[in-house]
Amino acid sequence: MARSTAAAKQPRVSARDRFVAMTAKLMSRRGYAGTGLNEIVEKSGAPKGSLYHYFPAGKEQLAAAAVDWASARFMATLHDELAASGTVAEAIGNLAETIAGWLEASKFRDGSPLTIVAVETGPFIEPLRLACEAGYRDWAEAIAAALRAEGRKPAEAADLALLAVTSLEGAVILARTQHSAEPLRQIGRLLRRSLK
Repeated sequence: MARSTAAAKQPRVSARDRFVAMTAKLMSRRGYAGTGLNEIVEKSGAPKGSLYHYFPAGKEQLAAAAVDWASARFMATLHDELAASGTVAEAIGNLAETIAGWLEASKFRDGSPLTIVAVETGPFIEPLRLACEAGYRDWAEAIAAALRAEGRKPAEAADLALLAVTSLEGAVILARTQHSAEPLRQIGRLLRRSLK
């Protein structure tokens, strides 16, 4: 009885959301080209017939939704760190440590779907380029807004936010390449100092 009550309290995840989350996960590991629709359907557990109901434009539309989803999840983590930390510098340092933990937990298989997709498809698939651009812009603006709230001038806040986003994303690439979270931890330490 308790089991069914607990199950009843859990929100039901729609087929659309399962497709999007699984696509984001697979793209974070293998990129856009390495992620096939049949595998997405199989691993998501969602009915194949509903894929084109939700994504009539096919894989590009699904991939753009997955980039948006991954970006929003990262943004939520960023906001949590900003809310829990005393300063932006501390929040970004903590964020680097959080990302390092994610990479270690995945044995460095997972990365940033935005980075992988942007590098792989940016010159060729405009909807994906735009989705990645929006994600990066949102992250940088959230950091810049927090820095402005600490008293930084707008231009300086924008420069420092760009430094933070590009440093974190670059450190993810190095961490995956080296199979070590040390690049992220080092960037976290450097950003703590740079953003003070």
